[in-house]
Amino acid sequence: MREEDFAAWKLDPVTQAVMKLLHAKREELRQHWEGGSFMDYEKDTTVLVNVGNMGTCKGYAFVTDLTYEQLSTELEDAE
Repeated sequence: MREEDFAAWKLDPVTQAVMKLLHAKREELRQHWEGGSFMDYEKDTTVLVNVGNMGTCKGYAFVTDLTYEQLSTELEDAE
């Protein structure tokens, strides 16, 4: 993949809309977490829910913060 192709993808209106959605979803999870929405009376349930949500947030961040260099490295590692 060329860097120009990556830059064009980042500027594409559909990509921009998806990035906006992912940012909003990440912020929503953060707000819920700060408000204690993921607490449960059972410790194990709280831990599992929080670990799952952390993974979701990290996934959102991976996509929204992705750079050309990171993508190139990830693609090389996948081969």
